[in-house]
Amino acid sequence: MEEEIDLRDLILNLWKNRLLIIAIFLVAVFTAGIISFLMPPVYSVSTIIALGNFNDPVYTKPPSAKEVLLSDKLLLEVIDQLKLDVPPEKFRAFKEKIKVEPVKDTNFVKISMETEDRQEGKAILEKMAELFTQRSASVFQEQQKLVSNQLETIQERLAAIDRDIAQTREVLKNIENAAGLAPVERDFRRSQTIEYLQGQEAQRLGLLDRYLSLQKELNQLKNVEVIQGVREPVHPVKPRKTLNVAVAGVLGLMVGVFAALIREYFTKNPIKKD
Repeated sequence: MEEEIDLRDLILNLWKNRLLIIAIFLVAVFTAGIISFLMPPVYSVSTIIALGNFNDPVYTKPPSAKEVLLSDKLLLEVIDQLKLDVPPEKFRAFKEKIKVEPVKDTNFVKISMETEDRQEGKAILEKMAELFTQRSASVFQEQQKLVSNQLETIQERLAAIDRDIAQTREVLKNIENAAGLAPVERDFRRSQTIEYLQGQEAQRLGLLDRYLSLQKELNQLKNVEVIQGVREPVHPVKPRKTLNVAVAGVLGLMVGVFAALIREYFTKNPIKKD
């Protein structure tokens, strides 16, 4: 009975102070709405790049690629080439807007930033990807050159072995056609020549396998590549006006209820003056 009476009194008190609750609710909602509409829109821009697959610890690994992309040297070059108005005291804030994150289960890296100027944000990310690709290109070309040189060396060795095999077969043919050789000596020379020929052919097969493997590696080598270009966003990500108003409304109701209870308490229990 006491609980029912307390609940009934609580509801009656809230109804009694309904105008106060509604007023606080409306003030919170209108304030949040006005602030949200006055806040400048913030846009999110992003791009995704695929790292290279060549033998390099910097431009093929997401953690090291992140360090390069967020390095002061690269960002200052971006600012210089785009002629951005970023004084030294604001450089840290500029840098903190940019995020570089690996894409899960891939060798991709996502570069993103939030900015009030969507065109400028698009230009910044495009320039970052461009400079990163240019820096990796020299390392990539060195790797290509290294593999190409190995292929040329193997080609030369294969050509030399082919000549040697042809000469050995000619020698074997001469042994078979040589007159005046004793059968024992003929068999001995034939055996030695065939053994040497088999060794050369085995070496040739090994070199050929290595050549095909290097050729496949060269064909599969890839430099850094932009797989998702930067798109100029249409809709802002901040402020989230509807969410802000909804949250403000809930908080306004809570504050209104609390204020009503406080008001009712002090109405029934006035402060006594000495």
